[in-house]
Amino acid sequence: MGNKANAFSLVLATSILFGLLLGCSAENNSNKAVSESPEKKTKINIVNGKLDPPVTLNIVRGEDPTMVFKNGETIDNNVHYRWAKEALGVDIKTLWTAPMTGDAYDTKLKLLLSSGERLPDVFVANSADTINTYLKSGKVLNAGEAFEKYASPTYKAAMNEVPSAWLPFTKDGQKLALPIINENFGSQSVMWIRQDWLDKLKLKAPTTIEELEIVMDAFTNQDPDGNGKKDTIALDYVTNGTEMLGSPIGDTSWIFGMFGAIPERWYPGEDGKLQYGSIQPGIKKALEKMREWKSKGYLPSDIALHNFNTIVQNVAAAKVGIVGGQNWLMNYPGPMMLQTDPNAEFRPYPLPEGIDGKNMRTIGNDYNGAILISRDISEESLQAFFHYMNTLYSIYDKPDLSLFEGFQEGYDYAIRDGKLTTKTEDIPDGYISTTKYLLPGTPVYQSKVREIKMKFIEGKKETAEDLAVMFTAGISGMESPLDKYNYDALRVVSEQLSADVPQYYQGPATRVMISRNELLSKMQMDTYTKIIYGEQDLDAFDTFVEKWKSSGGEEITEEVNEWYATVK
Repeated sequence: MGNKANAFSLVLATSILFGLLLGCSAENNSNKAVSESPEKKTKINIVNGKLDPPVTLNIVRGEDPTMVFKNGETIDNNVHYRWAKEALGVDIKTLWTAPMTGDAYDTKLKLLLSSGERLPDVFVANSADTINTYLKSGKVLNAGEAFEKYASPTYKAAMNEVPSAWLPFTKDGQKLALPIINENFGSQSVMWIRQDWLDKLKLKAPTTIEELEIVMDAFTNQDPDGNGKKDTIALDYVTNGTEMLGSPIGDTSWIFGMFGAIPERWYPGEDGKLQYGSIQPGIKKALEKMREWKSKGYLPSDIALHNFNTIVQNVAAAKVGIVGGQNWLMNYPGPMMLQTDPNAEFRPYPLPEGIDGKNMRTIGNDYNGAILISRDISEESLQAFFHYMNTLYSIYDKPDLSLFEGFQEGYDYAIRDGKLTTKTEDIPDGYISTTKYLLPGTPVYQSKVREIKMKFIEGKKETAEDLAVMFTAGISGMESPLDKYNYDALRVVSEQLSADVPQYYQGPATRVMISRNELLSKMQMDTYTKIIYGEQDLDAFDTFVEKWKSSGGEEITEEVNEWYATVK
């Protein structure tokens, strides 16, 4: 989900600089790739939106385990590919596929590059390491130049909303891959609380840290599930073993944020320069409070071992009272919790105010992977690719259900008695979302997508134009009773947007990051954990800060701000 993209950007940044250390031969190739950017005069012929004659676009694809087919269709022979050829004149040919689970797809992409074989015209990659391998190979096109030349005004407008999305894929000023825009509205956490427990104990949802402690004490000591045992978890969160952030359920950023700092995130300080959240004074106050909570039993005794699966299991067992998480918690693992206790109910609430009225939380990146274009792509195929992408983005220009009915009707929806229905029983052989068939996944135009989501939040009924965008952008409506919680949570998210803290550093890993990050991260986690567990005095945080600075942290801060000065 949205926070994994943060980890993606950091890993990608690390691997980019590692690649630069390998030598200058790839650099020479990269320059060659730029010099060979398409400036040919070939122009494709488009008649009524269709290329004449059709143009072949060779691709490779990862097999998404959640992708579903019907009517005997496959990943390389489906309704969307037929539509692309018949309506657009873009003949998509899949050269090979590999499972996205594990590293099979990335391994095959790397083997393809090392084999010296001709690359597919375009392909998607999500792995930071794989993308960087291609960026430094000299075998990919200057995607930024091609984008400026061929992208439609609407596609460009969507990308202009997220300028930072280009940064991880930029080398020496050259934009070597097309970012896949990510909709990050909903990647922020809200405070999910067991409403049935509040009601039983006659409590109200907390709005301050003091009220939060009252609720946690009751959830710990007043048997909220009524089983006569002291076995409930007032507050649960994920540490992942090596970091404090990154989980869509069990997020900790809002806990630290109540004290005015977020660990493992670069963001501007009062002087306008980027500061590292992990060493800020507010963290010390947060650790002091978390140690107090653990000593009182508000946190699980083994909290340092809790990963995402642990949180899912605890929520599913109906044992957790409060958890920070994204808007879809009641869709997963909510149904499993309801199987355990049909009366259990999580409701989303705004994050409580911390000291001095502070609120902070993380928000995910604006991108999720990239589209890479072969340096050897023909001019015709390059223009065909952008004709395909421009057409997908045109749904935001002229939202019309008939625009993509050639591949959506009978899959995403059906027309019954003149009315549109998305009920699976009304669609021949059932409902299937065709967004997974699209080459880049869903074409996202953030502001337009959010406009439609806000309509749901405000309780307004979707229009035919809204539905046209929804089916293409993968926006779900109120398809089940649990979806109400989803949109209630988005409403709560929208009320605290000022609390959002993005990852401001999107550049490559610095020289000192590469050599010292592992040590510095371990130092941080050891200190945080021992303070929370009461194994070290609070002064250990001050010792950690000084050691972090002297062990490379100060140099990293200088390097990060040198980069920041070039982009702000």
